[in-house]
Amino acid sequence: MAEIQAFLADDRPDAYERLVDRVLRSPHFGERMAQVWLDAARYADTNGFHHDNVRTGWPYRDWVIEAFRQNMPYDRFVTEQIAGDLLPDASVEQRIASGFCRMHNINDEGGAIDAEYRVEALADRVETVATTFLGLTMTCARCHDHKYDPLTQDDYYSLFAIFGSIDERGVYSNNFEQARAYPARLMYEP
Repeated sequence: MAEIQAFLADDRPDAYERLVDRVLRSPHFGERMAQVWLDAARYADTNGFHHDNVRTGWPYRDWVIEAFRQNMPYDRFVTEQIAGDLLPDASVEQRIASGFCRMHNINDEGGAIDAEYRVEALADRVETVATTFLGLTMTCARCHDHKYDPLTQDDYYSLFAIFGSIDERGVYSNNFEQARAYPARLMYEP
């Protein structure tokens, strides 16, 4: 309320521009801008299945907020999220940015089938990349082509194959000590 009153009381001709500049400098600007992106990237603080355990995804969230605060160029924003860990001499921040590809639900149920949930994680990744970066859905193309859709089943499975080359599990242990035995498969070091 105080901000509104201060703005209304400011009778300088550049009052609006000054307000915009102040808001853009605010640390809260990055947080607000990141909210929509984090929803699209399916960010969550928990795994989403069975026990719904806490996941350590907050470094990715913080990376997104900082990217918005710094007004990171979009091409870099995209590259670092899809393949930051594959860039030459990737920094810790670039590896964290690739957490985008790991925000899918993670299953740790004892009876779950590893191969099934690996496929579901890949499908989620393909659909999320298409929606966030292409502005198109690809869910239908997982099963069939549509006469007028710009993306075919071949397109879907081509992208699926790229992500399918990632060495990862479909079902993760609920036992953190056991998970530590697979450090390459953890998103972040504990």
